[in-house]
Amino acid sequence: MEEIVQIRRRKPAVERKISEIREEDTRVALIGKVVKVDKLDYLFWLDDGTGVAIIESEENILPKIGQVVRVIGRIIRNEEMHIYAEVVQDFSDADLDALEEIQDLERRILPKIENALIWWSE
Repeated sequence: MEEIVQIRRRKPAVERKISEIREEDTRVALIGKVVKVDKLDYLFWLDDGTGVAIIESEENILPKIGQVVRVIGRIIRNEEMHIYAEVVQDFSDADLDALEEIQDLERRILPKIENALIWWSE
């Protein structure tokens, strides 16, 4: 008899502003500036202009104060919410204005495209 192997995939990270994180979100992608670093507990504070999130990092992956980074990670909800970073990327050279414009276009246009595709497939 053939054994069925079930592969468990994690949910994709949704791009959010810190103030827009929802209760149902489990993984998020955030972009912001590092405003504080705690080297003893491997924590840093990320400010994206809408709020500040505490990011828990692992090993020696700690950005510098003032550095712009993208964090992809799991939301941990204890006494206060923090993000367990799975990926920390240097975004210091990124054009954040262009990125914001692209994200705005995606928010406005993608739902219309998805609706058109649903209509077309019926």
